[in-house]
Amino acid sequence: MNPVAGVRAILASEPFANLLLLVCRMLLAAPFLIFGVAKYLNQGRMMAYVERAGIPGEVLYFIIPYQVLSGLAILLGFKTRWAAFLLGGFCIVAPLLYHSNFSDPGELASFTKDFATAGGFAVLWLHGPGRFSFDAWFAGRRANAAGGRAAG
Repeated sequence: MNPVAGVRAILASEPFANLLLLVCRMLLAAPFLIFGVAKYLNQGRMMAYVERAGIPGEVLYFIIPYQVLSGLAILLGFKTRWAAFLLGGFCIVAPLLYHSNFSDPGELASFTKDFATAGGFAVLWLHGPGRFSFDAWFAGRRANAAGGRAAG
């Protein structure tokens, strides 16, 4: 077998796609878990930051669990499409509120990275979490239960 054909076969295989989806979920979830915990540990500074956009600082008490729980859902592949939809929306709204000073290269970088991340969540929403997820595990259990009732 041609080595290039062998690599192509591996890259096109379902096991590789499922592994890649797992890695992508890890990469997409990590910032939300890290920054959600960081917001919790630095609530005073984060409240001041949130208030810069004219939003009450207390909204932080919603944002922290939103980020952490949605990030965990993505990581674990639990209710993945819902979590991807919610975090994708967050990645569109947050930069519009906080990273719109395009004359600052750091703000522009944050803006574009957030929108790119929203694109990643859109792809995850479209394709689902893959085999290595709680969603797939629950779907398999439901299929087995339905098959058992039909056969029984």
